[in-house]
Amino acid sequence: MALTMYQSAVAQQDTTIQQQTIDIYNTYQPVLRAAARLNLTAALPRLDTVKPQLVYNVPAQNLNFTYEPVPLRPLAMGRDTANESMYNNYIKAGFGNYKTPYLQIGLSNGRSQPFQYGLDFSHISSQGSIENQNYSKDHLLIHGQYFSATHEFHGNVTYDRHGIRYYGYDHDTTKLPLSQVKQAYNTISAEFGLSNTVKNAVGINYQPDLKITSFSDIHNRRESTFLIFAPVQKEIIKDISIVADFTGSFSTYTDKYNTYNNNLMAVHPAVEINKPHFMLHAGVNPTWTNNKFFLLPDIVNETDLIPDKLILSSGWISYFNKNTYMNLVKENPFLGNYTNLLNTRVEEKYTGIKGTINSHFTYNTKFSFVEYHDRPLFVNDSIYGNTFKPLNEADLKAYQLHAELGYINNEGFQLKLSGNWFNYFKEQTAKDPWGLRPFEANLSGQYIIAEKLRLTADIFALSGSYYPDSSGNPHKTKGAFDLNAGASYQINKQFSIWLNGNNLFNSHYERWHNYQSLGLNVLGGIMIKF
Repeated sequence: MALTMYQSAVAQQDTTIQQQTIDIYNTYQPVLRAAARLNLTAALPRLDTVKPQLVYNVPAQNLNFTYEPVPLRPLAMGRDTANESMYNNYIKAGFGNYKTPYLQIGLSNGRSQPFQYGLDFSHISSQGSIENQNYSKDHLLIHGQYFSATHEFHGNVTYDRHGIRYYGYDHDTTKLPLSQVKQAYNTISAEFGLSNTVKNAVGINYQPDLKITSFSDIHNRRESTFLIFAPVQKEIIKDISIVADFTGSFSTYTDKYNTYNNNLMAVHPAVEINKPHFMLHAGVNPTWTNNKFFLLPDIVNETDLIPDKLILSSGWISYFNKNTYMNLVKENPFLGNYTNLLNTRVEEKYTGIKGTINSHFTYNTKFSFVEYHDRPLFVNDSIYGNTFKPLNEADLKAYQLHAELGYINNEGFQLKLSGNWFNYFKEQTAKDPWGLRPFEANLSGQYIIAEKLRLTADIFALSGSYYPDSSGNPHKTKGAFDLNAGASYQINKQFSIWLNGNNLFNSHYERWHNYQSLGLNVLGGIMIKF
């Protein structure tokens, strides 16, 4: 116990803590470790030289139309629209055998709104190997278009001259003066129309159009026509619309001895249903022609059995074709004297399928039963046989088969095969359908190489047409199988050269009896855009 008390006393006496000293030799400065630098060198990516394969899926188009084959022209020159959008003006000129000059001029102010205007002119003429086998065509068009805030206005003035000679006579036994074989048709027309471009307060779309035409020849035959066409459309509920259009065509023909009036008026009210994969146009076609009234059907339906792949199309339609002097000359330019004819009433019942097979192929087929009432037929005159007189066929029936097959590959290669076949029967007036061609087929193609060289080809096959001999016995002209081909090369943005060859197999067929076509003909030249 004494020892414990001693230790406690010693502990209480040692109350001082030992002091420590810290010597500072330098101020502390933190420093980051040097980082490794990256050496960056700018460089473009490697050039991709692999040509992309673009695949287009072209859906079937729900278009309603009656197939009408374009009449063949031995030297028909279509307007070259390649790269025209780059320049407002162009001149295309050339020359070919049969003493064939060709000139086409297009001038315009481009697509600058609100006012667009332009001028188109073309001329072509030829002198065939047969005496008086001459023809010429001149075309002049002045057009304009104006866009306001709510409407589009358009108008044009056109002049056409078509010169021919009646060379379809026996040149071994007959010599005719130029005054008896020369003919020229002149057409002057003026057209004006407008359409609304924005939806109005009542929701009605309209497109009225007026046209005045004067048609004449060098034998003092004249015909004037006033045409008015006014379609309107209003959507009553989604995808369902009421449509109606009025057509009025009033013609007066005069010559040294006669005056004929040919008037036609029609109203087409209908209901249209446009749903996805379904379309129905159901209406009537009340028509007045030369003081007679007809109530005609107007029903068209298209239904997608397989969307875009298989579309069923069917219809029952009826309409009138006016048999004016101008319209008959367009069908047969070697027409002689014109007599007043009834207008042709056409009634067609058809069904068919159309669609796409894959991204490259499209097809369209139609089988029809067609009945023509008062169809004009064409028979050679009994004197020289070089003009035709129209005959009225009171009733003509026909089965029609139409087929189309198209192929498109990357826009550079295109093919289209089309054909039209008629089986005429039960003629009421004539023994055979004089002057009508039962069969036409055409295979056309286009191939563009490196956007510089454009190649085109057109293979066609035609059957002959019926004609009676001097005793009234039926015969048929010779058919044809021939080839047209063309090429154009773009030298630069402004200059290109072109070459067209027609009837390369040198077929001498007759579209109209006694009128042999031109044989092999070649036409070439240059085109300048500016």
